[in-house]
Amino acid sequence: MELSRRDLMKGAAAGGLLLGFPGLTVQYEAMASPSSRPLAEAVVEACARLADQGWRTLLRTVTRGVLDIGAHDLAAELAKPIHALDRTVPGFGDFAPSLPARGIEPGNPARSLLYHAFASAAVLTDGGGRTLAAFPTLAETEAVENYVYGVHPPTLDRLREIAGDNPLGVVVFALDYRDATGSVHGRHADLCFSRTGIARTGTTGPRYDARGRQFASLDPKQPFVFHTVPQRFAPFLAMQVTGADSRRFGPRNVVSGDDERTFWVPLHKLFPGPECVAGLDLSLSLDSRMVNEKLKRMHLFLREQGYPTEWTGKDLDAFPFTIRDDKIAALLPAQQAHGSGVLAPQPHAFADRARFAGKWLTFNVSSDLVQDPGILYFSSVQLIPGAVETEPTYAQGAAPDNDRRSPEYVNIRHRLHDGGRLEDLNLNPDMEAIIHEGGYRAQHWIDFAGDGFVLVQCPQIAAEIDTFKPAFCSVAPPDFFPCVNQHDLTVWWRALVPEETRDALWAVPPRPLSEFRFAGDITLPKGFDIYDDTLTAVVGQPAPGDPVARPLPDDARGRYSGLPDAAAGVTDPGWEVSQGLVYNEPGAPLQRYMQAYSLGTPFLEDAKLCAALGSYWPAVAPDATRTFTPLKHASGFPYPWPTIVPLTDAEIGMEEVRGLGRLPWDGIRGPEVRSVGGRAVVAYQDIDRADYITTQDRITAHLTARVDLAETKARVLAMSAVYWSLGIHDPEFVTRFGDRAVIEILKAKSVWAVLSFTVVEVGDAGLAEAERSAGGRLAGPRRYRFRVYRPGAETRDPGDIQKVLVEIAEDIAAYTDGRTVLLRRDPGPWTRDTSVPTPTS
Repeated sequence: MELSRRDLMKGAAAGGLLLGFPGLTVQYEAMASPSSRPLAEAVVEACARLADQGWRTLLRTVTRGVLDIGAHDLAAELAKPIHALDRTVPGFGDFAPSLPARGIEPGNPARSLLYHAFASAAVLTDGGGRTLAAFPTLAETEAVENYVYGVHPPTLDRLREIAGDNPLGVVVFALDYRDATGSVHGRHADLCFSRTGIARTGTTGPRYDARGRQFASLDPKQPFVFHTVPQRFAPFLAMQVTGADSRRFGPRNVVSGDDERTFWVPLHKLFPGPECVAGLDLSLSLDSRMVNEKLKRMHLFLREQGYPTEWTGKDLDAFPFTIRDDKIAALLPAQQAHGSGVLAPQPHAFADRARFAGKWLTFNVSSDLVQDPGILYFSSVQLIPGAVETEPTYAQGAAPDNDRRSPEYVNIRHRLHDGGRLEDLNLNPDMEAIIHEGGYRAQHWIDFAGDGFVLVQCPQIAAEIDTFKPAFCSVAPPDFFPCVNQHDLTVWWRALVPEETRDALWAVPPRPLSEFRFAGDITLPKGFDIYDDTLTAVVGQPAPGDPVARPLPDDARGRYSGLPDAAAGVTDPGWEVSQGLVYNEPGAPLQRYMQAYSLGTPFLEDAKLCAALGSYWPAVAPDATRTFTPLKHASGFPYPWPTIVPLTDAEIGMEEVRGLGRLPWDGIRGPEVRSVGGRAVVAYQDIDRADYITTQDRITAHLTARVDLAETKARVLAMSAVYWSLGIHDPEFVTRFGDRAVIEILKAKSVWAVLSFTVVEVGDAGLAEAERSAGGRLAGPRRYRFRVYRPGAETRDPGDIQKVLVEIAEDIAAYTDGRTVLLRRDPGPWTRDTSVPTPTS
């Protein structure tokens, strides 16, 4: 049984409201200042609503009876010093350690106990083990946040004094309150800031999870629905500081050259009314501008390269060649539930057929184009200037110095005939010949990802300060692993993965976007300068003190964030952003800026390709290497990719999920074993004929979203251990191949294909038999079963053009906990390998 999104959404209205949020029918506008009222009123209302829901008990418990949010004079209550805290109350162990504390510490959210309680996702119980009956809305948390900054508002002169010789400016930041392990300094929970924020596309409107203190992309009851994921922005008075300073503000990821770069560091939040800056009654207006120029850039690039295209001039500035503003995302109108500064993507299908001037929009797939060497990547057009690869190079082939002026990957497998019939070439037996011959019109598809900026206007501050800086924002594809982020994986990989296997653990290392220095999109109409290249940095408010390297616990689940340290940094072409280059002068370093116009069109095309290539962005995109044949020919020559972070059989649809049937993440069932002429073969979906445009209604993160950080690390180590037990010992490759060792290790791993991968439950009979036969037990808390094989010849399935058949040349079963491997070569006995490198070896 297979269900689709249409099956579960049938009968639902196309627009309307979802939990108070705008749906498809809402016209967004710039967010103007609401009529101001005393800040304390909103805090009193929030505390009154929550007091009897367990919050009064909670705060009295954690402060040993000092703080009572039901007090008649709440302002005085929140200002009282608190000399002792019960930090054993869940959620308060990483509250700022300095004492005395207060319910509200003016100007310092991290030292304000009420703000921490409202904003921290770890605060869930009332101090007596009972789950809180209600949780703050985003607007209520923002009300407390504004009160922190406004209860004793500074003057502009005081802020200038704090900044010293550093210039002041008004800067828009994306912000995120995190526990100590996610904060910039690591000492305690705190707000983190970046001038880049990432929102995510979805098929229906946003859903705020008040318990989790974040927007949630998924609904467990609707496995094929993706909620849009907004990102919150806010304006701050900030100072421009030259040189990274980890003892004051960060950044979280210091990279080469940061000692000479300038960083904007937030000092004081801006909001409307007379309580923000002493002596001024502020009016604020936040606005956003968004753009998606994929089709425009594609046709400009085709013409530049000498390929025929009839689309030029003003047409390219019109929809859908250029998609603008609220068709992509906009700031939600100020409402009671979500507060201000929330940039929300408009919900859309992941890919739509494009129309222009009342007709289906197509383009000419010219014979010159498709016959150009290297232009076809599998069955997609690859538009990227540069040298054509002739052998596997993995991460070394990511082309970091290519100026990506067009969408890198374009779908050309839907042919529009003269009579108006749209043909899915994936179902045509002659698809390969048709594509290589060219000379047909391919349907254009659009998505509603894009990039842009959020800016602020404040005339009262503008009269005193000249510099106003917008935030860069990306509306990106969904995150299939919202509990895993690139930064956490990278820290674990560099610090705790065994040195012997570290360098070749990944085909493409999971470096976060915050480790790269980019300017904002300088092609946008406002605000970004190619020399202003620290927009991806994650910083904190000035908080003097030594940073603490606080590793995540081994069993940490992880948490979603829309800041750059959770995003992918490899822009080949990228997941959240891609890159543009500026060549200012011969011999000078290349200067890079973020942009979205060179991501795949639609993004589903790139999602398929990079998921098939060994966990290209491990924290956001699934590793789908084993969904497709291991004998991949991406650019006309063998280019195998090893499995790095294996998906389970259920996650790729090889087995059913109780009550829901098969739930392959991409809508494509994984491989199955067959017998053909007495030989065991594996039947795979032909990757050239796999098309996420046609499976988009069955795409789901229902299972992958359950994979947390601890599970990801365990899967990676388990896969690495199996490769080691198959004889792929990395140090031996270093001795033999020197600088080419990583490439050769990855090629050796690619000789083996993962046919089955499952989590082993307690009491598994197969594991018990393997342990008895091998004379040893697995001791780790997470245990897995693998079936891997060495592929033989590949042939096309004579009964199904969608399938290819791969012979099993050698069949192997294995159990592992990441430290010990029980392995059996068929035929043969179980053996036990304890030589796998471990962090303590």
